[in-house]
Order: sequence, then C-alpha cells, then structure tokens
Amino acid sequence: MSSSLCDACGLPPKPNQRLLNCTRCNSVKYHNSICQRKHYPQHKKICRQKAAEREKKRAAATAAEAAEPLVECQSLTGKGRSLVAASALSVGCRPLAGVKKDINNRMETREDGLCAPIVPPTLIESMRTTRCTYCFQLIDRRNSSPTNNVLHVHCSMECCNLDMFWKKEQIASMKLISSRKISSMPSPTVLMCCRILAASLTNPAVMAKYNELCYNEVDDNYANTEQGRVHLNIITQCHHLLLAMGDISAAKLAHDLIEPSPILAFQFISRLSMNGFSICNAEQKALGVGVYPTASMINHSCRPNAVQTFWLSGSSDRHYPPMLQITMCRDAKEGEEVTISYCDVSAPRRNRRKGLKTNYNFLCDCALCQDTERDDALIGLKCAGSCNGRVRSSSSGLLSIEHTWDENKQYHCEACGYSNFEDSLKAITKLMIRIETIEAGLKDDSVHDSIKYSKSMGQDLKQLFDLMSKTYCHPQTSWYVAWSSDVFVHWCANALNHISDEDEQLNICHQALSVLEKSRNATKFCYDYEGDLTWLIKRGMEAKLRLFVNPVDFDAIRLVQCVRRDLMHYYPSTDEIILSLDETIRAYSYS
Repeated sequence: MSSSLCDACGLPPKPNQRLLNCTRCNSVKYHNSICQRKHYPQHKKICRQKAAEREKKRAAATAAEAAEPLVECQSLTGKGRSLVAASALSVGCRPLAGVKKDINNRMETREDGLCAPIVPPTLIESMRTTRCTYCFQLIDRRNSSPTNNVLHVHCSMECCNLDMFWKKEQIASMKLISSRKISSMPSPTVLMCCRILAASLTNPAVMAKYNELCYNEVDDNYANTEQGRVHLNIITQCHHLLLAMGDISAAKLAHDLIEPSPILAFQFISRLSMNGFSICNAEQKALGVGVYPTASMINHSCRPNAVQTFWLSGSSDRHYPPMLQITMCRDAKEGEEVTISYCDVSAPRRNRRKGLKTNYNFLCDCALCQDTERDDALIGLKCAGSCNGRVRSSSSGLLSIEHTWDENKQYHCEACGYSNFEDSLKAITKLMIRIETIEAGLKDDSVHDSIKYSKSMGQDLKQLFDLMSKTYCHPQTSWYVAWSSDVFVHWCANALNHISDEDEQLNICHQALSVLEKSRNATKFCYDYEGDLTWLIKRGMEAKLRLFVNPVDFDAIRLVQCVRRDLMHYYPSTDEIILSLDETIRAYSYS
C-alpha cells in the first residue's frame, strides 16, 4: 500500500496530520492506535517476521563492528587529538567497543565499549549521604549518618572493601577539621587530585595517561588572579590531605606542583577541569566527577553524532565505579569525526557559549552557532507591543558569554517594528536566576524534602512558568518556556511521592499535564533531535502522569514501552530510569 495511506483503512492522513509507523517493524503506517488495533490481527505475523529480521541484522552489525576497532586517534587541525570513524558507524553502535590502544598503547576500553575511569570518581557534596561513594548507587537515606562531616557511605560491604581510598580520606579529613586546617570536608576536586597523585605512585601509567590530556596554557600572572588563587588553594589542600593520610611521597608530588613555580599546578588542575566528566543519571542530575582518558579525546559539537551516558553497576552481582558509554545517535561515514556535546545544546547560543567558555575555555563556531534565525526562535522573545509578530535580532554579532544580554544585539518585531526589548531581556534574566536557584535546591539531596516539595515551592515554579510563557517568551519555540516547564514538571513528578492526599495528588498531575500541553511545541522544537535524551525522558514522565490520572490510558502505556525501548540503546536494563519504567509497565499492565 502507498506510504501516504493508512494500512488499516486505506485513507490518506487528515490535514496537518502525519501517519504513524508501527514501532515494532516500522513497515506500515496508521492514523492512530484505533487503526493499529483493527489491523493487528492480519499484520501480526509479518510484523513479528520483520521485527526478527531487523534484530538479526542489528546483532550481525554489532558483531561485525566489535571484530576490529571502529575509531582511530588522529590529530585534526585546530582540535588536536580526536577520534575519527575507521569505518562507517551506524546508529546504536558503540564506537569504543573493541578499542584496545592508541599509537601510544594507552587507549584502553572494555570489549563492550565501556570506558573505565583513571581512578575511582568522587561524588559531589550533596550526594555524599544518599549515594554509594564507590558505585554511585542510591542508598536508603535512613542508613546514612545524620552528621555533616560525612565523606563516604557505601551500599554494601563489597563496595566498602573495593574502595581503597575511603578510610584514609575519611580519617585524614576529620583530623584536618579538628585541627582547623580546613573548615569542611574536602571538595570532589581536591579528592580527585589526591587520588590521581596517590595512584600514580603504585601505577605509573595513571600519571602517564593523565599527562597526555590537554590543558590551557597560562602565564606567570595567573597566580595573582582569583581563579589562579582558587587553583593554588586546591593543590595546597591536596598536599595537606595527603600528609594527613600518611602518604608522604604523594604529598611531595603535590608540593612539587607548587614549588618552585605554580605553573605545573595550574596545568594539573586545567587537565582535570577540561577533561573531567560530570557523571549524571538519565535525568541529567549531577552525581559526581570522573576522568575517562579515552573518551576525553572526543570533541564537542552542538549537533553531535554520539551520546555519552554513565552505567552504574545497579543490581548486578559485581559492583564497580561508574563506567562511561559512548553510543552513536547518528550515522557517521568513514573518516568522519565522532563528537559529543559538552553542554546543553538545546539552549540558545549565549547559554551554550557561556558554558563552553567557563568550563572548557573555547567558543564553538559550528553551523548551529551561526544560525541566527534558529537562535532568535530559541530565545523566542514575545513582542511587547500590541501584536504577536516574530521578534528577530538585527545583528549577527557574537553573543555575550556573561549572564547579561549583548548590548550590540538589537531585537525588533517584524510585524509592528517595536524594538524596545531592554525591560523584557532584564526580566527574563531575573526569572532565569530565580528558576536556577530553585532547580539547584531541588537537585541538592542535602535539602530536606519538606522544603523541596512544599506547596509554596510548586506555586512559585508555576508562577515563573506563567510569566515566562505568557508575558515575555513565545510558547511555540522559546527554550526558556521549555526549560521552565521542565523544572516545574519534574517538581510535580517528585512531589507525588511526598504527598498523601489523593485530591492534592490529582491536582498536581493535572497542573503538570496542563503545563506540558502548553509547552509541547517549544519542547519539541528545542529537544526533539537525534541524541537528545531529554525528549525521551519528558515523554516518559508525561505518560506516567497520564497513567496516574487514568490507569486505563492505553496510549500512555504504549508510550512508556516505546520510551523504554529507545532508552535501552543508551542505558543497561539495571539503570534507575529503566527500572522505573519497568515498574510503571508492571503496575498498569492489568489494564
């Protein structure tokens, strides 16, 4: 049957409607789930056959790809060491699978493509009482220490025995606090520096790999800058901690980084800040920091062809530190560079540039960063005049990387010519700061749940979304509308677990679904592209909320199943997000 007709009823799609593919075999099209159910009895046999053929081809391709390294290390002009496809790479393949070494015999990964950290990663401060310090798995909060001076908590005796750093670090930190040499527990950066220096004494390959990582050159005056003093203080704390741990040789290495010249200390910290990965879960909640030398050679793109995800040991029998997995989200030709994103590439250019400049000291000039028309749509200013016309920028100059708007970039409405958007831009900045503050508190596990999920917190977020979407930004394309919606919906989904009143729960669900509907176009415009897992997470969250309101919403159940299938390309079956979707499917399977 023609691809422009429904395979069930034989009719064309309605105006502005797109026919939907069968998600299992991808060979037939339908108007909706009703047509699909009617056609399924006669389609069932061929659907299973074609789905089996697709899976067989996928398995054969995966086996062929694993037979030899899929990428090779090359030096690209202006980028330095990069990973390039040695052969054509297809969507879903893991390009680091089978990679054993580079030209220096130091590019090691596992056969399944998982990258091991150079030393065990460290948790950020807010996760130290709720996550295992070794495998990063969730721990029952009731089993954690109520004191503030907690550096390490483990989920099992196995992790406790495998973690070779925790005991010395805990005892030494308490000594330094009691002697008032430090006022609080060491930061993740200080711990990472200590671990790299200590591990290099027993395994010289650790320092050899670390020294190969790129860094930013600085001059002698850098020590007098605020950032330079911060970096010197990190190495100084590292020296004190290693001395308190009794590791004199490693402490001498830290001292030698500072004396006689601190340039080596700046290079050491620069390698960590430029090559360290922020370890996040599927919902992009930051858990810790780790260094993965092989993956560090993969450069940034605002439209990457690969995605980085972190695999936790989960419910497996063997516990291990977080592993980094690289998965292709777009096909890549032989000789094409493999790239990932270093920042939220769904955001407007000014946000992307600020993050890249602050964390990695470079500015991206890719095709997406030069697309001013799309960037104007992402900002999505609403005309402050009397019309609803499109607001465009009148300058293609570079945007400011600060938390202010570029004074040289002027905006005007194409319909009425209105151009005084200064107040709107200032208002958006203030709203951003308020939402960022609330979002940081929601992600901080040290903040009590009664504060995070209070009724007033939800009301504030809803009010901020309304201001962003109704007053200042266009709800069809603006990233600020999609982002403020995302923060509010996440609050609603988590607040359901802390509210016992059923009527209040239903009210929260209806508010969340209403906000999702209002921001749907903006969310799709910003997030719906290859490799952005945020779109999948949001669809799964919406399906869960719909099922909470209506347990017999068959389309929502199928949506959960589709989201689970797509996320399985990037995460193991034991990941928290997959287990959560499995629980939802089981809970509503009776329907």
